Amino acid sequence: MSEIYVNAVDSLRIGINFFLKKPNYSTRKHAILTIFHAMELFLKERLYQINPLLIYKNIDSKISDDSQTVGIKEIATRLDNLGIGLPGWSQRIIENVQKRRNRIEHHRYDHRGEDEVIIAESLQFILFFVDEVLKKRLDADVPAKTLREIQNLVFQHKELYALATHRLEVWMHEYRPKWDENESDSPDEFSGTLDCPICRQTFLVMEYLEEPFCFHCNTSVDAEQCENCGVIYLRDAGCPWCHRDYA
Repeated sequence: MSEIYVNAVDSLRIGINFFLKKPNYSTRKHAILTIFHAMELFLKERLYQINPLLIYKNIDSKISDDSQTVGIKEIATRLDNLGIGLPGWSQRIIENVQKRRNRIEHHRYDHRGEDEVIIAESLQFILFFVDEVLKKRLDADVPAKTLREIQNLVFQHKELYALATHRLEVWMHEYRPKWDENESDSPDEFSGTLDCPICRQTFLVMEYLEEPFCFHCNTSVDAEQCENCGVIYLRDAGCPWCHRDYA
């Protein structure tokens, strides 16, 4: 077992302990930071398994203990180049938690309700990656009670996701009675669902309804799509990337 893996497991335990405490500004912030750190280290462990040199950014220079290692985007690229790229669903999870982590580290933490989902999805990825890719068992390193808490969080998230999928399919059948999900993803004129600016799940419909509706939140959402960059945002907040309100 490498020191990278030991470090990853330690960050995972700390992150879960923060998350299981009473939710507040500090506990959620540190849960995101440490769970992201665990994800990054587990990914780095896979490169280390292939060749220890692959964890370093510049492998053509002399390597020392102070040599800079690769970040999460570089890790994903190297894994892809090695023919062991990550599934699409896991890439989306990594991107979401990385955005939250970057905002916390470089700007501020705004303590959003969506953080519950982001953390649950991050844990889902970690369980998958450790078991299926690293071929290790977390129950050898994480207390059984903590592991059960992780699995419960992932299960609850999957239940909510399945319910949102059902709601969306019911609406699709009402909108287009002859639609068959086994033959096509959606009616031809339906452009598809978008990322909800509240829960960050891809269940937001902005067409054919009186107002945008998220089938994951199960509520109407005061959402707008930026004409400049295409990002979906809350009207009151304005586009987070362009800092402009096109409403």
